[in-house]
Amino acid sequence: MKFVSQSRLMVLWLSFTIFTVSIASVSHAAAIEKDTLEIAYLFDGNSVDVVKDISGNERHGALTGAKRVEGVFGNALEYDGSDDNVIVTGFKGIGGTNPRTTVFWFKSDVVREHSWVKWGINSPEQKYYIRSHIRGNACNLRVEVNGGQNYGGDNVCDGEWHHCAVVFPEGSDAVKDHDLYVDGKLQDKEGTDKAMNTNIDTQDVNMGARLANHVFMLGSFDEVAIFNVALDLKQINAIRNTGLQTALGVDPQEKLTTSWAMIKAY
Repeated sequence: MKFVSQSRLMVLWLSFTIFTVSIASVSHAAAIEKDTLEIAYLFDGNSVDVVKDISGNERHGALTGAKRVEGVFGNALEYDGSDDNVIVTGFKGIGGTNPRTTVFWFKSDVVREHSWVKWGINSPEQKYYIRSHIRGNACNLRVEVNGGQNYGGDNVCDGEWHHCAVVFPEGSDAVKDHDLYVDGKLQDKEGTDKAMNTNIDTQDVNMGARLANHVFMLGSFDEVAIFNVALDLKQINAIRNTGLQTALGVDPQEKLTTSWAMIKAY
């Protein structure tokens, strides 16, 4: 009986130590300042017409059509490819040549020009569209302006979940200055370079809609966020590995309660 009690105490101690180290590691690796976050959607609610912004900026999205399904972390949105969309009402994105990072998860086995995250207007240098690039029977992560584009080589339309990150660093001024990451892997830069001057006067940020002759998103979409800085790979991987809620430190008490419940099970 004494041996059993000691074993249970040892398991409890090890579990607590692992949990503490894990939380510290995530916090250290992420080091994401809250004021760099413009919007963040987990898609975990149950509203049929609103998605909640957890950034603290109250930029809740107007949801049209897409339904909630199981995602990478909690729920995701499933788009039907015909008219589903999320509009970030009143938020027109990040303009000019200011730094930015957009992250999201995507899953589809359909090869098409999926519209992911877009803002700006369809004029030279002023458009800012993140969509898929078709290459044979595969599609790649792509960011474009009117007249220029930058796309990678990894297939994101194979029916599996893929984490995508589009990073525009400080001091950049052209579309091929972006760094694109798929599942934490830096992509090669292909396409035609073009200067950028993103317009933020008229077009609200859209997630999924057909804009500028592209097609609606068809597939599942999860954990999207836009930052006003260029995140580094450690920060991107913290988001990819632990989810937005944990990486951003949102609602830590709920996370702590859940983890303690797991430890107490021993």
